[in-house]
Amino acid sequence: MKRTLVALFLIALAPRIWALNWGLPYVEHPDEPALVETAVRMVQEGDWNPRRFVYPSLSFYLLAGVVFLHAQWGIATGIYASIADLPLKTYLFTLAPDLYIWLRALTAILGAATVPLIYILARRMFDAPSAYLAALTLSVAEYHVQHAHFITTDAPTGLWTTLALLGIWNVAERGRLRDYVLTGIATGLAAGTKYQAGVVGLALGAAVAARLIDSRTTGELTRSEVTAHIRGIAVAAGLALIVFALTTPFAILDMSSFRRSIASTMTQYATNEGQGDFSGAWRLDGYARFFWEDGLLPSGVLLMAAGLPFLARCAPRQTMILIAAILVGLAPLAPQTVHFMRNTLPVFPLLILLASGATISLGRAIGRLQCLNSQPMKPQTVSNRVLMTLPIILGASALIAPQIQETTWRLSYWSRPYTLVQAADVLRAEPRGMLAAVEANPVQWANDPVVHPVESVSDHPPEWYLSRGYRYLLLNEDRRRNQENYARLLESGIPLLVMPPRDLGLQPGPGGIVLDMGERVDLMPFTRRSARFGDSIDLLGYELQPGDLRSRITPLEGANLRIFAPGQSLQLNLYWRALARMDRNLVLFIHINNQYDQRVAQRDLPLRLDDYPTSRWRVGELVIDRGDMPLPPLPEGEYRLLIGLYDAETGVRLPARDQTAVELTTIRVIHTAPSSN
Repeated sequence: MKRTLVALFLIALAPRIWALNWGLPYVEHPDEPALVETAVRMVQEGDWNPRRFVYPSLSFYLLAGVVFLHAQWGIATGIYASIADLPLKTYLFTLAPDLYIWLRALTAILGAATVPLIYILARRMFDAPSAYLAALTLSVAEYHVQHAHFITTDAPTGLWTTLALLGIWNVAERGRLRDYVLTGIATGLAAGTKYQAGVVGLALGAAVAARLIDSRTTGELTRSEVTAHIRGIAVAAGLALIVFALTTPFAILDMSSFRRSIASTMTQYATNEGQGDFSGAWRLDGYARFFWEDGLLPSGVLLMAAGLPFLARCAPRQTMILIAAILVGLAPLAPQTVHFMRNTLPVFPLLILLASGATISLGRAIGRLQCLNSQPMKPQTVSNRVLMTLPIILGASALIAPQIQETTWRLSYWSRPYTLVQAADVLRAEPRGMLAAVEANPVQWANDPVVHPVESVSDHPPEWYLSRGYRYLLLNEDRRRNQENYARLLESGIPLLVMPPRDLGLQPGPGGIVLDMGERVDLMPFTRRSARFGDSIDLLGYELQPGDLRSRITPLEGANLRIFAPGQSLQLNLYWRALARMDRNLVLFIHINNQYDQRVAQRDLPLRLDDYPTSRWRVGELVIDRGDMPLPPLPEGEYRLLIGLYDAETGVRLPARDQTAVELTTIRVIHTAPSSN
């Protein structure tokens, strides 16, 4: 038995950890950041209060434990200097993908643990064939496998609801106090993970009723038995409340926040029309469509519907209790206006069990076998026995094979690179001298000096980008706004990467394209100022204006504004052309000289050292660099702006027209005249 349970757990775990890193560092599921950020904050602040009660707190505490272990591992391996280095915010793009993998693994483990538990429950309620079929079907069920890859409360809750039903069935069979205890604890854990999952404990009423009816039918019903069941129900209810309070203690300790959060959540589910997977109260058709298309799949629904009458005839108590648990688990969802199908996951394992039991019963009925065993109704030959069990085998295959097919597709799909991550790799492999505009998460490009995240690239035509020094464009189909510009951009650029549309299911992430627009120096309005430094690099011109120091290179749109207020910083774009391969990195110096040729300000900075030093420049490439520098409060007057280059290792300057510095332009410092009243 133990080996069977371990084997089932490992079988279930394999598909649930197959693609834990899918999409990362992008995070598409909106609930993942909400849970992760809360757990990280709890660990960083040492605060047991989650301060948010959209979810009960058990998941937060489990996640916080994993966050702490991950942080200790990160500190030991040098990834983090302290727990404070863990990023608190995600913004649907995480700077700590390893943390997400660790936390997703927790969901995977809890989801996989449901499989051996459903085996135990099915073995108790039905028999071995039903147990194996239920366990194997759940282990490969696409919807369960999919959500076991997310840091959410949905799939893990199914573990506790299954455990609660095990206790409930034990009550129906034996009615011992320990069974009520198990039911109460499991119900409290279910409610402590997902509020509405706690209602599964109400199925205990069906188990007690079945127990009392059996006793009355056999004439063994006594007052003491009734009293024992009433006491057992009270124990189960009390334990459920206690366990919930222990797993979500701040529902009591911070009751005002708890009540506000619950009220807000209920309002959202009741009024946010148009959100969720579908909307509208009592949309039973939406749930039916979900179970047909994504949950049990058509074969599972048909087998359950066809086999349910036979299951009810062979195992009436089991069927009644199982259906009661499923219905009470789904009942809180139906009246809501907003419906998320992932909220069905707490009872999803029970549905798989019901479908498996119905499938086995249908196969037995077709094969003329007795209800709860595989023995023929009268002596048969071996060949006849094979023929009689064949319907069971075919039914089981029809239930499990489509789930395997869907899960195989899901894992294959998630194993492919996320489109925007692949696009980033393509961009980083290209020459980086010019600018890029990308429809991507700004966090991904936060420290890149030439890549500009924008809301919509199609807001502008090709000429707009070419005149401002943009060479690369990343177009995201999720953000397409101007169809005419979009079409013109596609015609003007050379595709470097084509990302398939999301709805084709070929690759995770939005569809789109990475374009190389080339360069059009003739369209760029920078001030022409040519100078050759050595035999390796040409200066083509510059753009100049007063302004704050910039963190990335931005178009100055041909500016040549040379009047500055005292202390005002200088923004400078320089346009270079690589003439030869350079095996060394060059440093740009900028000098500000007064009328007496005295140096009054200076700045030395390597050419594009942060991301693209000259040793990486390609022959013939146009490279844009920024030479911003702060200026001291200079006296009024005219100043010469000189630039030059020198070797970073030797300090030797590169000659430029028999000089070592080139006068780029002049600037004038003036004091702003006081305003008159």
